[in-house]
Amino acid sequence: MHNESEILFTKDEVLEQNTQKKALFTTRIFRQPGALNQLYWDWNELAEKSGQLMYMSPDWAGSWWKHFGQNKKRSLFIITAHDNGKLVAIFPFFKGVTTIAGKIIEQRLQLIGSGGNRNEQWGFSDNYGISDFLDFIVDPDYSEQIAELFTSLLSNSELSGYRIILNEAREDSYIKKFIYPILVKQKWPIDTEKTDICPFIDLTQADNLLTFVDQCKSNARRRFRQIFRAEGPEKEYLFQEARTVAEVEVMTDSLMELHQKRWNDVGFPGAFHDKRFRNFFKEIVLSAHKKNQLWLKQANDSKGVCAVRALLLHNGRYYDFMSGYDDDSPSAKFRPGIALLLNLINESFSKNVTTIELLRGEEGYKYDFTQKEITNWKITIPAQPKNRSDIILSMMIHFYSILYKYYQREVTLLKVQQNKEGFFKMIWGYLNFRIKSIRN
Repeated sequence: MHNESEILFTKDEVLEQNTQKKALFTTRIFRQPGALNQLYWDWNELAEKSGQLMYMSPDWAGSWWKHFGQNKKRSLFIITAHDNGKLVAIFPFFKGVTTIAGKIIEQRLQLIGSGGNRNEQWGFSDNYGISDFLDFIVDPDYSEQIAELFTSLLSNSELSGYRIILNEAREDSYIKKFIYPILVKQKWPIDTEKTDICPFIDLTQADNLLTFVDQCKSNARRRFRQIFRAEGPEKEYLFQEARTVAEVEVMTDSLMELHQKRWNDVGFPGAFHDKRFRNFFKEIVLSAHKKNQLWLKQANDSKGVCAVRALLLHNGRYYDFMSGYDDDSPSAKFRPGIALLLNLINESFSKNVTTIELLRGEEGYKYDFTQKEITNWKITIPAQPKNRSDIILSMMIHFYSILYKYYQREVTLLKVQQNKEGFFKMIWGYLNFRIKSIRN
């Protein structure tokens, strides 16, 4: 950590000093609103050294906190570990609190990037956030030592009163490979849950697009060849790349419009119904463009824009961030959205890209491209036992939070129908949508 950030922290914020294998770890809590800025360069360097994924970068964490994190019931709680002044680990937490009549009923620690419900007081059961993968950031030379350090901190008075929720930990994450085995070995009463299947495309087994397609399953090859004809001799659509800031902004608006229309037409709110996500998305896309880490193209047919796809490049991986397409376009049957992804794959071979992350979800089209996938986990470490009355109150809060979660979801779906059908028809539209969704 740079010396200028040291002055922000006093001795009472030092959690523990632990001597192990000739390493003297000093752990600190960063609580101040400006901590993300203060840690930026050291965080970025450590994330690069550890080969971490995009969601553990300081840019993603900072934008997430700006748009989703800040809340009167939330605060930063970033824990760092140093070995003789050298930053070797970051546990990027934020703190959430539930209170009743001024009394603290529960305190939680979650990874920055997870959750983000507008109401931290009741909404903590709904912690499915916008970040597909989350983790601790650890110097590979200290992997085992830091895992021991973290589990020792769980018994520290500063952390023992928190319920710790580790969302979106990949099967190959530091948390799953190093933290989880120690928790099991030490018989911590943890809860584990498989949350998502995340397909990914491995490009290391092919040299170009044609050899990649040849490795796909037969029915996928047939569909891909139909797409090649549509974008080639038949000219059903043409690709356009966003090169300038102005073009990025226009294409981003088109993507959001197509995305929302498609999901609203079938009764769902769509990702961009939340103003916070719209602002976050625009900020991330423009930032990636300035760093030459954005792939943003659209397909145009005789009607106009029929598909847009945005991917982010980070450490040799593309992340299939967001897409939108028009089901009613003249070229819809030729799958222009898939054509854009094939175009990206073709370009990836010249950029030494090894992996394309298709992210959470088992949508059928993903398995045209790959049969490889990885599992995400949610690991919950409960707070140490409290008195009986607090335990009962906590259970009641959890039950209420579940009700609140589903109430908020149904209200959102009603609003979608109101925007689509009008006030007087929204109930009928909502019931029709719900019946269809239950059947499906």
